[in-house]
Order: sequence, then structure tokens, then C-alpha cells
Amino acid sequence: MILTLIVLMLSSCVSAEGQVPSPENVRIVSHNMGLVLEWDPPPNSTGKDFTYTAEYKGWSSFESVCLNESSCRCDFTSEISVFGAYEFRVRAELEGKSSDWIKTDTVALDEITSISAPDVMLESTRGGVEVDITDPVLRKGDLKSLYHLISYHIHYWIEGEVKKEELKTEQSRVMLPNLSPRVRYCVQVKIAVSDNKTSLPGNATCILNTESDVQPWLIVSVLLASFAVVLVSVVLIFFAVWYTYRGIRFLCPQAKLPEHIKQYLSERPKSSELLAMQSSPQPEECYHEVSIIPCLEDPTPSQDLQKTQGSKHTQLYANISSKPEEALNQEEKLCDHKQRVDNENTGRNTALSGCRDGELELLL
Repeated sequence: MILTLIVLMLSSCVSAEGQVPSPENVRIVSHNMGLVLEWDPPPNSTGKDFTYTAEYKGWSSFESVCLNESSCRCDFTSEISVFGAYEFRVRAELEGKSSDWIKTDTVALDEITSISAPDVMLESTRGGVEVDITDPVLRKGDLKSLYHLISYHIHYWIEGEVKKEELKTEQSRVMLPNLSPRVRYCVQVKIAVSDNKTSLPGNATCILNTESDVQPWLIVSVLLASFAVVLVSVVLIFFAVWYTYRGIRFLCPQAKLPEHIKQYLSERPKSSELLAMQSSPQPEECYHEVSIIPCLEDPTPSQDLQKTQGSKHTQLYANISSKPEEALNQEEKLCDHKQRVDNENTGRNTALSGCRDGELELLL
């Protein structure tokens, strides 16, 4: 009976193939993008110097990371990628012999890793509470670079009450709305990195909200100043528009006809003769060409001589033909005749003056 028990104990410590028992409870621990493979030593291994070899498989074959290590854990963080999928295995070794490989399922680091809670700082100023959130530090990469669509879920409540308010935001620094002054509030924050993955919730942090320092007179002053600014702006805009309009009217005037002229032009003519003249065609005008020759007029001593010359001139002008060629010839003849008449008048005047001188001498 005792011999049988001894044989069973030895068989539990040595496997059928390698004569060494395999490690137990192999597990993957991933936190903040770190990955560690952990396991428990073989059963009844007290007093035995077991060593372990751990490997991982990416695209093709397994690669050793921890070789003949006495520790029951192996850190693969520096060897793997954040978005890769990997398989792990481990075996135990004793006195040159090894156990069977114990394998894990294929896992993706970004899916299995857990994100720690963010750090939260509270500050109360002027009756409001400001929440300042700090993202956890990852072992590989940065939270906002690895997860592009992160949001912060902020739960806050009055200390001692069960009812909680929730605020979702993408900003890491926010002011909590609708808080009562001189009341103690508690805040708890967690980060949502995807639709189905969130960080661990942080510890509840409480703070006493301060009194609002906004005085009623300050509110009234701000309202009056705002009203004055709006009023001045409206007046300035009105004058600007008015003077702009006046300038445009001055540069581009619009001429208007008097009302009586508009009325006269808009009324239809009432006279039948005017209507007949407007509707009848315009008659053709007949005309004759007339040439005017300027002549110098000399005064004559007697009225009879002027009548004689006037009758002659009238007779000559009456003989002017309507034809242009004959009119030119008659004009030349008229000028010659006038010259001869002038010469005769000059001779007569001379003779008369001589006679008058003789008469004067006889009288003397």
C-alpha cells in the first residue's frame, strides 16, 4: 500500500513523455498596454528547482522570450505590437528534461488590456466646481493616439445622497453645471475608449463648493452697460446708413419732371385740328435759292436822285432770275451799273459846288 502511494506521487511529478510535470493555471495579464504571461508551478514541486521557458507566436513561428527562467512570469510587452494578435506557450524544465508545452488562445493586446482609472483634480471657484482629468500612463503608446474617440463619463452628486448626475464630454477640463453654493459635491470619472470598452472607475473625490462672488449690483451694471453699447451702436448704424444714402443721392441724382408737365404729357390731345395735324403726313416744302450781295450805300444830296436810283435798283433786282447762272450775271451787271451811277453823282456834285461858288462871287 505504501509503495503504491509512492509510485502515484512520483507519477504526478513526472509526465509520461518528458518525465517533468507541466505548469498550471497559465494566464495572460494585460494592464495599460502591457502584457505579462503568468503561471503556477507544477503540483508537489516544493524543494525542486524548476526552470521555465516562455515563447510567443506572431505571424509564423514561436520565438523565445524567457529562457530557463526560475520566475513564474514572463513580460512580453517590449516584444509585441499594440494591435497584433499573438499566441503564447510555456513549459517547465528540471535536470535537463522538460514538460509539455501549455498554450494559450490567440489574443489581441488592444482588446484584452485593461485601462486604469484617470487621475481627477477638483477646484471650486466663484460657486462652480472645475474637474481636471489626467489620462493614465500606458506602457506602450498614448491613450489618445491609440484610441481616437475617447470620452469622459463624469458622475457627480451631493455627498450623502444616492441620486447622481452624469456628464459626458470629450474635454479633459470641464465645469460642472447647475451647482448649489456651499454644498459638498463628490465626483467619479471613467474613460470610454470605444463602444464596449471603458477604463476602471476612479475613486470618488469630494469638495465643498464655494459661494458665488457675483454681486447683484455687478449684474445690473453689466446689463446697463450692455444696453448703452447696443443703443449707441444702433444710433451710429442709423446715421451711417442715412449719410450713405444722402451721398448716393448726391452723386447719382434722380431728375423728376414737374407734376403739371407729367399731367399735360399724360393727357390725350382734345383738339380735332391738332389730332388731324398729328395724323396727317408732313407736306413737302418748296423753296428757291436767293443770293444776297452786300453793297455800300452812299448818301445822295437830293431826294429825287434817291428815288431814281431806288426805282432803278428795284427794277434791276426784279430782273434777277431764279436760276443761279443768270443771277450771277445780273449781279455783275448791277454792280457795274451802280458804279456808273456813283460816278455820275460825283460829277454832278462837283458841278453844283462850282455853280454855288460862282454865285457867291457874283453876290460879293
